[in-house]
Amino acid sequence: MTKNLIRLTYVSTLQPQISDADIDGLVSRAATFNKSQGITGVLAIDNQRVCQILEGAKQDIERLFIAIRNDQRHHTVTEIETRAIEASSFENWGMVRRDMVDMVMYALA
Repeated sequence: MTKNLIRLTYVSTLQPQISDADIDGLVSRAATFNKSQGITGVLAIDNQRVCQILEGAKQDIERLFIAIRNDQRHHTVTEIETRAIEASSFENWGMVRRDMVDMVMYALA
């Protein structure tokens, strides 16, 4: 068991000028960065709405979330939940992009 492992979930709204190509580039860079930091998660997008789940060491997730809050590509960043977890649910995912419906189905399964 990893000490101080947390899951943070938030929602936000993308700026209108953000394209699918922008998002794909972001996910690719985030996957590389997150892997180097031991962070896993999923990013779901439905039109301009974003929901992201991040998992990892508490201090790493808190540091990343500060950067996310300050990212000008989206606004109205709202933390939904942060809680301690025993293990990552997305250990083999790194960071991936999914449709919002897929993420909801995963969460309910």
